[in-house]
Amino acid sequence: MTVLTLTDVSKSYRGTLVLRPTSFALRPGELVALTGPSGSGKSTLLMIAGGWETPDTGTVTPGPALPDVPLARMPWQHLGFVPQSIGLFDELTVADNLAFAARTGTHADLPKLLETLDLTKLATRLPIEISRGEQQRAAVGRALATAPTLVLADEPTSHQDRAHAELVLAALRTAANAGAAVLIASHDPLLAAHTDHTLTLTGAE
Repeated sequence: MTVLTLTDVSKSYRGTLVLRPTSFALRPGELVALTGPSGSGKSTLLMIAGGWETPDTGTVTPGPALPDVPLARMPWQHLGFVPQSIGLFDELTVADNLAFAARTGTHADLPKLLETLDLTKLATRLPIEISRGEQQRAAVGRALATAPTLVLADEPTSHQDRAHAELVLAALRTAANAGAAVLIASHDPLLAAHTDHTLTLTGAE
């Protein structure tokens, strides 16, 4: 069974090819690394997988584990996303950012998730009161708060030291072990120890 299948998806911006035709499938319980040099289309492919970008060619087909709605309107309990921009709600504390995502119904053990990501002592702080790396871990926690079916993470360890990068990757691995399909775009060499498969983009040139 697949959670999401991408078939020959490609993308150009203003006549410049940024993603060559690419095909792969995401399955429950798998953590897939999306690697390649800068400019090879990793972020673009994640945006296509999440429904926020429309491919110029190819198709994106949700599997039976996802509801029959457009991907861009997929409920948070089915799709968790960690953007490079982080995107926390500035007016909510770290704990409330996770709780806001989890309000939709089924959710993870939020205190445990905060502990796993070394955020327990920061739970009552606002995003502006914590570091960029701490904000990024909170964004990972928010993505995982609903125990989603599909997780898409764009460079989720880019602001982490080695120890905290391992915590982030272990949390994403745990989500996959619990049945989620997880796709991580990253340059981080630590990712290799946590993945089931690697998809390498070579760039459009």
